[in-house]
Amino acid sequence: MLKKQIEDIETITTKDSVKGSLSEHPYIETHFKIEGIDYKDYNRKVKRLQRKLQRRMEELIDLVEETNEYIESIEDSLIRQIIALRYVNGLTWDQVAASIGGGNTAEGLRKRVQRFFQEN
Repeated sequence: MLKKQIEDIETITTKDSVKGSLSEHPYIETHFKIEGIDYKDYNRKVKRLQRKLQRRMEELIDLVEETNEYIESIEDSLIRQIIALRYVNGLTWDQVAASIGGGNTAEGLRKRVQRFFQEN
């Protein structure tokens, strides 16, 4: 989401006028209107969002490591496998049941994990 925000930052245009003269004779002084991107403001916004994105990514990496350590600490290998498939790999309960096999149903595995979390 933060990456998308960085990509979607509107470039703020700024307008100004400058004095100059015509490039050919009679070299009459005139005012020109110019318009461009305010890079100072744009860069400030991008850098702020990039810092926020970096902090969030570091938090998520820590959370993933903590989650993996928790899963690895589960003694029951079947529960460990079910939780990894469902919550790390993001499989649906039906996909978890198909992966585990052995006649296990999606509902049966879901209830088994639910009981595990209630007990622990």
